[in-house]
Amino acid sequence: MRETELAVRRCRAGLSRALLLGVVLLTGSPAVAQHEIDAETWIEMRKMLREKGPAPSIAEDVAALAGPDARRAGPRLIDRGPVVLPTVHAALLAPEVEPRHALRLLQVMGPLGEESSVPVVLEILQRDPKSPLRRDALLILARLPATAAAADFIGQLAADEDEPWRTRRMAFTWYGLHRDPRGLPSAEALRASPDLERRVAGLFVLARLGDETALEPIGEILAAGAPADARDTLLLALAELAGPEEFERRAPAALAWSDGYKDSLRYARYRAAAPAQRPPLCREMLRAQMPGHREIAVRCLLDSGHADDLRPMAAVDLEAPGRAALVRNEIRRAGWRVVDTDTEFRIVPGAQAAASP
Repeated sequence: MRETELAVRRCRAGLSRALLLGVVLLTGSPAVAQHEIDAETWIEMRKMLREKGPAPSIAEDVAALAGPDARRAGPRLIDRGPVVLPTVHAALLAPEVEPRHALRLLQVMGPLGEESSVPVVLEILQRDPKSPLRRDALLILARLPATAAAADFIGQLAADEDEPWRTRRMAFTWYGLHRDPRGLPSAEALRASPDLERRVAGLFVLARLGDETALEPIGEILAAGAPADARDTLLLALAELAGPEEFERRAPAALAWSDGYKDSLRYARYRAAAPAQRPPLCREMLRAQMPGHREIAVRCLLDSGHADDLRPMAAVDLEAPGRAALVRNEIRRAGWRVVDTDTEFRIVPGAQAAASP
């Protein structure tokens, strides 16, 4: 009787998975929220949806970024890792590259986060100061490692009053994301600016550098009704300085619907939590859009012995196509490997993966 009951349960579970897979394949989205689906279903889904047959070459995928297949070519390139960068760099520096193609090439370089991309981005920035891609290139530069050459360029940009503010402000994004104290004098000057956008940029850098005197003005601007294009920056800055209770007190409840509010509050909770309490928060932070939060979440789960918790999000992400490749990329950057075949999907330390057949 017991064996019959177990067989029926297995049959039902298999049928449920098959029905779910069928819905996904037909509609492109899950019948229920992704977090409600068990991990093994996502692993089976990965086996079904992973591309079969010979993979396109790196050169073919780099070329495909210019066309309608970019949504698949980009994740494939990110999955391959830094080996794609020489071809990506050459395509970006080619004189005939179109702006849309150049943007997609930059978007591959950012997540890979390799220092070898820094001089390439700097060359693009110095080649044409009026390029429509200048702001995007500066954002990618902020996601790449901080080198002496990058710091020199950013210092000049931050001090250049002739640079349009929409691009000059990206210098302060660079200082903030890198927590670079070289941005402190400029940030202090901006803090006193009568222009709200400049004041917000300065407060963001100060918050990332741990200056608690920035907390009060950040809260005041939020309470007064910050402009839409400044809210996420202010919320992220607030989460750098405030615990979760103070964050909820200072951030207007009217913003609680927004992803920026939710991501920042999770980060504030993560900062305040003891190490043993962090893994559940990190599982939620895998969905964050805030810079650096996905990397924090991946490394937290790997370091705390919860690598298997990454498997569903690393397998396939139907809520945000392409995000699974970003999670797999962060796993690789942390020194781990994803073993992804037709028969298995595992996350293992790099040395162990190298020894696997």
